[in-house]
Amino acid sequence: MTNEDLAKQIQTLTETMNVKFDQINTQLSDIRSDHKNLTNIVRDMELRIDKRFAEVDEQFANVNEQFAELKAGQATLRTNIADLRHDIFIEEGSREQVDDTIFEEQKQNYESLDKRLRLLETKFHDLAQKTATIA
Repeated sequence: MTNEDLAKQIQTLTETMNVKFDQINTQLSDIRSDHKNLTNIVRDMELRIDKRFAEVDEQFANVNEQFAELKAGQATLRTNIADLRHDIFIEEGSREQVDDTIFEEQKQNYESLDKRLRLLETKFHDLAQKTATIA
């Protein structure tokens, strides 16, 4: 082999190596580009997920506020119902007392009326007998 043959072989190998290195550089560039795209996609997904979680957290906060309002309203209702029950209890007692008083008053009135009617009946009976004997 001569120097020229060796030089041609070296030049051919160098060209082949350069072509291979160019292919490798192209592949590496594509890989870097793909990696950058994937990184951007992942970052975009993370930001979207963070945004959605923030919205969910906000909605949970609203729901918790509404539950707190419902609990406060329920406590108010319970207090109002307890007050109404107390008022009804007092009203029942007052009505019972009034009913008893009216009953006693009516009883006394009927007893008094009965007494007076019996007195009148005896007097009218005596008068009826006197008029019967006179006639």
